[in-house]
Amino acid sequence: MWLTQNPWSIDTDRESGPVSLSHLYQIDRARYAIQTIARMVGNSASEPDATGSLPLDAWTVAALMGGVEGLCEHMGTLTDAMLEQALQDEDNAGLDGATHDAPASIQ
Repeated sequence: MWLTQNPWSIDTDRESGPVSLSHLYQIDRARYAIQTIARMVGNSASEPDATGSLPLDAWTVAALMGGVEGLCEHMGTLTDAMLEQALQDEDNAGLDGATHDAPASIQ
């Protein structure tokens, strides 16, 4: 049991909460972009031996890795937004799902 526990989890972390699906779709797209960039850089590293072609130049590799860094920052922003939304929904749970002060019958 000890070896299968998530070392990054905290006992006070919630396990579930409602989040925007659009954020999840954007994270999935970013994941595919990072995977593609990693494949391009990895293939470039083995180009001379595999195909005889020249590898990507250092500027191109640096630009691609900058793209990965930007995508990671975007994913962090989306994650923060999802966590905020999930925690806000938990705070509003005591209001029976009310999003404003209007009577529940018209919510």
